[in-house]
Amino acid sequence: MKNDISNKDKLIFSMLIDSLMVGALAGLFSVLYRFVIMKMDLYRSFLYKEFNIRSLIVLIVLGAIISFVIYKLLKWAPLSGGSGIPQIRGEILGKFRMEEVPTLVSKILGGGLGNLMGFSLGREGPSIQMGGAAAKSIGKILKRPPDELKYMITAGAAAGLAAAFNAPLAGCIFAIEELHKSYSKFVLLPALIASITANYISFIIMGQETSFSFFVTESLPMKLIWVAILIGILTGLVGGVYNYLITKFQDLFKKINSKILKYALLMGVTILVGFMFFEGTGGGHGLLENMARHRFAVKYILAILLVKLFYTSFCYGSGVQGGIFLPVLVIGGSCGALVFAFLDKSFGLDAFYINFIILGMSGILASVVRSPILSIILVSEMTSTFEHLIALSIVVMVSYYVAEALRVAPIYDTLFERQLKDKNLLSPKERELGDYSVFEYTITDGFKYMGKNLREINFPKHLIIMSIERDGSEFVPTADDLILLGDKVTVLISAEDALDIDEFFKSE
Repeated sequence: MKNDISNKDKLIFSMLIDSLMVGALAGLFSVLYRFVIMKMDLYRSFLYKEFNIRSLIVLIVLGAIISFVIYKLLKWAPLSGGSGIPQIRGEILGKFRMEEVPTLVSKILGGGLGNLMGFSLGREGPSIQMGGAAAKSIGKILKRPPDELKYMITAGAAAGLAAAFNAPLAGCIFAIEELHKSYSKFVLLPALIASITANYISFIIMGQETSFSFFVTESLPMKLIWVAILIGILTGLVGGVYNYLITKFQDLFKKINSKILKYALLMGVTILVGFMFFEGTGGGHGLLENMARHRFAVKYILAILLVKLFYTSFCYGSGVQGGIFLPVLVIGGSCGALVFAFLDKSFGLDAFYINFIILGMSGILASVVRSPILSIILVSEMTSTFEHLIALSIVVMVSYYVAEALRVAPIYDTLFERQLKDKNLLSPKERELGDYSVFEYTITDGFKYMGKNLREINFPKHLIIMSIERDGSEFVPTADDLILLGDKVTVLISAEDALDIDEFFKSE
């Protein structure tokens, strides 16, 4: 134990090479998945090109085959369903045990086939989980200790997001805001190194360009800042509805006991959407690009918004492989375009059309995921737009508080809690990542034990305070030392109790 405490600072330097390897491998898998999705988008356009008996029969047969393959993949790798983000968080906290190879195969094959059929699901969640799985495989090969392995998994997940959207800063923020929900140098530095490395791999293979081709050419004037408030209100409401719909569709599919009926329903709705409103299929990258290039009619924008809202939550509720970031961005862009369509003739806002799209994208992310900084940074990096941070910040905060007022929980928190109730997904008692791990928590305003000494605090079981960092200096505390605002507390915790301890350090 004393040896672990004395070597804590050395951990940062020992993880440098590991983070480079993790970033490179995670970047390769993310790029591979992007390539597969691009090809499936192309092939799907041929499948739904004409509506006739022959095309319908081909799609029904193909849907049956793909359903069987997806079913077998999910049975082989149960934790590969959905986006994979809640699974990575559970892996870090010791609640899940992800099998690396089955997860990687299931994500690539299942996600690709689902995209071929037309599931309205994105690539970012799978890229995040594949990055974490790749990192775990490297850590096991190198026989890294449990605490270091968990930080490698975090770095791999961040790298997966960075390569998926060419957004390295967003990958780093994601690791802090969404996976660990607290700042730690053990999270920040490996995640940053891995994200930059993965982004470099993406640039080398796929080209040095942003995720989207559109960007802001003129910042929104301060006299029009009320536009950001309107978009924030709309995206906050729509995001709350979206989170609610996902849980309801999950409940619907859980009630269907027959696997045949479940996949028949999924494929039937998919084929129907494919022929009636093809634009609603797939993740929606091309649709969002078209929306930025053209001014759509109000009825068409509403159709996109409603189809993506219901069809995406329907597809995700089925439990198949795929994420929600990209479809959610389409929903947000639709919200921005809708507000623009209603205001343009009265206020002459044509020069700011792209601003509306980008503001809607940030607002919807903030309401759905409830990670405001991530929402700002991710959209800014994807569109190479950093000139209107004030407008972005306003729309994000308004959307965030509207979603909070609706009392609908952040989507990944909800999904994580639901997966914890599935005993088939929980890790066995002998966890692969070991019994104890190092975590770092920053004490923020609202912590109920603020100002008390360690002797007075009733800590959860199986927790050891290793050190406290205060005002730039670090020390090993005694029972009489106080917990103060801004302290960075490094603890050694049991993996079995990681979730309870994580909740303990949250501010009220």
